[in-house]
Amino acid sequence: MKMSATRLEIDVKRLLSVCEEMAQNNSSDDWRLSKFIEAVSEMIAELIKKSDPDKDTINQYTKRMEFLKGFLNTKEIENSEKKLVALEMLEPVQVSDSRSKDIKQKYKVTYIKQLRDELLGNDTNEFRSSRQPDVDSSDNLDELLRHHQNKQESIAEELMAITRGLREHSELAGKIIKKDIEILEKSSKGMDTNFENLKREELRLTEFVRKSTWRCWIWVLAVAMVAIFIKMILFIKVTKKS
Repeated sequence: MKMSATRLEIDVKRLLSVCEEMAQNNSSDDWRLSKFIEAVSEMIAELIKKSDPDKDTINQYTKRMEFLKGFLNTKEIENSEKKLVALEMLEPVQVSDSRSKDIKQKYKVTYIKQLRDELLGNDTNEFRSSRQPDVDSSDNLDELLRHHQNKQESIAEELMAITRGLREHSELAGKIIKKDIEILEKSSKGMDTNFENLKREELRLTEFVRKSTWRCWIWVLAVAMVAIFIKMILFIKVTKKS
């Protein structure tokens, strides 16, 4: 059983390395990367069930897998600004055999280049038509950069608001669960107390029945002795008369 778990952990490490290599090399086979990530997710779950691995090791595997999922999601975003913000939200895993830091750095450069091309291309024409036509290119570029920074801050604020909302819901759910646990603990203590009371009452009833049985036998013996005594007296009287 231990050999099987060790082999499974080796397979998890290898598949994670393959996924990170595909991501780092800018592989166009995103569908294969997605399938590999799903497979490694199932393997990690199986590893937890089949053995008792080190929690820190499992946590590192899970973080690497979640980073790859997040990275794959950023590639599906069409807007370069949102894509860059989503990438910045990803936390690389600080372990020796992880390439997540290199992946984030590489694609950060790529997304910034895409955003710059958009700003200097389509967005420049848009701003020229909506702003003053006599503004020179340097001022126009500064305006574009400010516009991009404002939008990025707005997106970041929205993400922070969502995060706060999730945290509040999580805290509320935690309080409800804690309250339910306290109620269950009180109910469990009440059940234990009732069980002890029932046990004591059962012992008292058993003792009472036992004593009552002896008392019944004593009365039966007493009645039998009285009956025998009366018969003896009657027998003596009858004998004297005869």
